[in-house]
Amino acid sequence: MNTKIIAWITGALTLLLALFSFILSFNALADLAARHSVSLPPLFPLVVEAGVVIFSLNALYRSLHGESARWQWGLIIGSSLLAGLFNILHAEIDLVSRAIAAMPSLFLLLSFETFLGQVKHAVKRSNLVKSVAELLAELNITRTELDHLIAIKQVELDTLTQQADHLYTAVEQSQATLDQLHRAIEQAKTAQSSSLEQAKAVKAKHDALAMEQRRNQLLTILTSEGDIGASAFADRLHTSRGTVYSDLKALSATGQITKNGNGWEVAG
Repeated sequence: MNTKIIAWITGALTLLLALFSFILSFNALADLAARHSVSLPPLFPLVVEAGVVIFSLNALYRSLHGESARWQWGLIIGSSLLAGLFNILHAEIDLVSRAIAAMPSLFLLLSFETFLGQVKHAVKRSNLVKSVAELLAELNITRTELDHLIAIKQVELDTLTQQADHLYTAVEQSQATLDQLHRAIEQAKTAQSSSLEQAKAVKAKHDALAMEQRRNQLLTILTSEGDIGASAFADRLHTSRGTVYSDLKALSATGQITKNGNGWEVAG
């Protein structure tokens, strides 16, 4: 069975019990008031029993708002005891009659407090459901905001990924360019080294030819004119005296010239 149906049935039965108890207590208190010459006897039970209802409702209100209800509970208990006392005074003097007379006020208090307990529970449950609904609404809002934030961050991540790809491509292109430059430099170094070697070879060949021509000219001068001195040889050959001495020593070493008392002469 649905819990709501059970709650409604329980509440209805509790109210019926409270109503029956109120009627029994009302008749007894009204009769007691009439016996003691109260001007309006029906108002007397309303004043006594209504106090229990009013004080109970006030206690419920304060309890639902988180406030202390000790004073209201004191009034509830006092009103109930007063109603029960009047009912006992109205009954016969035997114990059973007085016990029966006290029951309506007691059951009115218990039934009404039970009903108020159900109301309090229902209100708290309703507030709890409302709080859960509000929490779910806030959760949905937070989820929506989170999804939106995730979408934004995903776009930013995609943008960063694209930028990283472009940067990686640029780095690869730069690396390829550097490799080409490195190869070009190596080729230039190789070409320069080859050219330098060729230049050295050409220079060595040229120097060898020039030295051979100079020494032949030196031999020719010695043959035709004799030893004219290192300075004159240097002027005629357009070289230095040191070179002349070196050439004379080289020609002497090969036996092409010899040295006599007057200087150098061509070997006979």
